[in-house]
Amino acid sequence: MKPPLFWDGDPARPGPRARALAPLAALYAAATARRVGRPGWRAPVPVICVGNLNAGGTGKTPTVIALVQRLAARGVIAHVVSRGHGGRLEGPVRVEERHHSAADVGDEPLLLAPSARSGSRATARRGAGGGGGGRAGADPR
Repeated sequence: MKPPLFWDGDPARPGPRARALAPLAALYAAATARRVGRPGWRAPVPVICVGNLNAGGTGKTPTVIALVQRLAARGVIAHVVSRGHGGRLEGPVRVEERHHSAADVGDEPLLLAPSARSGSRATARRGAGGGGGGRAGADPR
């Protein structure tokens, strides 16, 4: 897949396609600023969010696994929070490899078990913060 040609254009002189996308970019920026500006719940522990705009195939799960392993090597107990797409159980669920299947919690939380939690990210982060771990991580999709 190739990037659109207008991506390589001079930003000082945008082409017609880039100018046509400018109103959408402004709307997206305004919506993002509004969402980020709202007060929200703050996790009682540090949070590392591994994510991007792409839904799959960009290496988020292997990155989370490597990050948890590196933290563990330093004595940090990390919890992973995942939405658990594809799972039938309502969250949050503390995922245990011996008791859950991919049909229960989704394939990624099962891969990230035993410290993965699936379900609502905010609710699961609250649980991870109180679960004896020093850190809470999120694997949003």
